[in-house]
Formats: sequence, structure tokens, C-alpha cells
Amino acid sequence: MNRLLTFVILLTLHFVGFAQTSSETDNDFEKFFKVGGDIITQPAKFTSEDWIKFSATLGVTGLATLIDLHIKEFSQANKNNFSDHLFSIDKYYHIEGMAISIAVVYGYGALNNNDKMKNLGLRLTEATVYSGILDLTAKVLIGRSRPTNVDDQYVFQPFSFSFENTALPSGHTTLSFAYSTVMANEYNNFFWKFGWYSLAGLVGYARIYNNQHWFSDVLLGAALGYFVGEFVNNHKSNQKNPNDETTAPQPVIYFKIPL
Repeated sequence: MNRLLTFVILLTLHFVGFAQTSSETDNDFEKFFKVGGDIITQPAKFTSEDWIKFSATLGVTGLATLIDLHIKEFSQANKNNFSDHLFSIDKYYHIEGMAISIAVVYGYGALNNNDKMKNLGLRLTEATVYSGILDLTAKVLIGRSRPTNVDDQYVFQPFSFSFENTALPSGHTTLSFAYSTVMANEYNNFFWKFGWYSLAGLVGYARIYNNQHWFSDVLLGAALGYFVGEFVNNHKSNQKNPNDETTAPQPVIYFKIPL
């Protein structure tokens, strides 16, 4: 949890630094906060259909808790050297790698007046920072104990700041799906999209394999990351022509991978 909080703070400060270099990046800074405000207020704009889909997401997460213990037992009983190496991906496709790549992408775009790269860096910043903030908030409010500490998936200590009680949702999974969703949107190519979502999926299972999260933690984290990533991709301020009122509708919270 401390690493995730540090990531959110450092990435925000990094973006602030770039935002002070020119009037164009000042505009990006304004977009950054505009998107954040819209994410927070989006539930107030939900239709009845949106609330049904939102409730369905929570319902699926709740149902998943019924098999959490079985999946934990399966993952811990099926370990080998190859899997140990494969599922160490959660050490790399996470905070440090994302922060560095975002700084490189946005920095390159800003220094070379490359609007496409700047826009990608901006969207990656928005998706990871805001999904991280939502994830941290949910973790503290829910206070679910991690499987490494208990063998009961129904142990909760709400309003806890302890790492041991911040399992739901999975932060690694949230960030990986937020990042992958933005990257997958760059090209309308099956293999490109499949590759990015596969990376995120591997991170999700890695958290179960490494006994840091329950299956339901990963499901909710994936849904949260995907929602924020798609919201950012479809936000009016991130379109090529922000004055065009025909931009794609902003998504509601539900888990769906469009391949």
C-alpha cells in the first residue's frame, strides 16, 4: 500500500513538473484535473442501466468470494520453477516500470512537440493515478485481510491502514489493467490488444500465485482498472478534437475486454 501511495504522489509531482514547462503542458495539467473531477462525479450521471451493470460487477465479485479459498489452495499447491519466474511479473509490470515509461513517453512528446506521444503519456498518467487513488480509497474503507495472513476470505477490518488488511481490490491488478487498457486502445489490432490484456491478466494471477490477494480482489481490481482506463480513453478532453461533441460515450463500471 505504501508503494502504491508513493507511486501516486511521485507520478503526480512528475506531471506537475512537466506541466510547468509551457502553455501547452499547462493545458494538459488542466485536462488532468478535469478528468479526475469527472471520474469522481461520474456516478451522479449514471442511468438505471449503468447502476445495474455496476451492481452486477459487485455481485460477480461477491460470488467470486465463494471460490476464493479453493483458488488459493490450487495456486499454492501448483508451484514450480517456471511458474515462479513467470509470475514474478508483478515485480516489473507495476509502479517503477510504469512511472519510468510514463515519464519517458510524456517527456519525449513534450520535448519533441509530438502531440500523439504527449496525449498517450497524459492518458497513462490519468489512468494510473486516478485508478490508484480509487484503489487506495477502497482498500482502506473495506479493510479485507490478505490470504497470506488468514485462511478465511471473510475477514474484514474496515478503515484499516495496515498492509495486511488492504487486500480488496488488488492494487497491482488495478494499475496493470488501467495501463494496459490505455495502451491497448492505441491500435485496432487483435494481437496488440491481446498482448496488453494478457500482461495485465498475468499480473492478476501472479498476485494470487504469490498469495497476496484473493481471486475476488483481482476481479474487482481488473474491473476498476479497465473502467478508469476506458473512461480516460473516451474522455472528451483526450480526443483529437476536444470541441467535437460526438466523442464516444464514457463507459460504466463493468468488466469486459474488447478484443
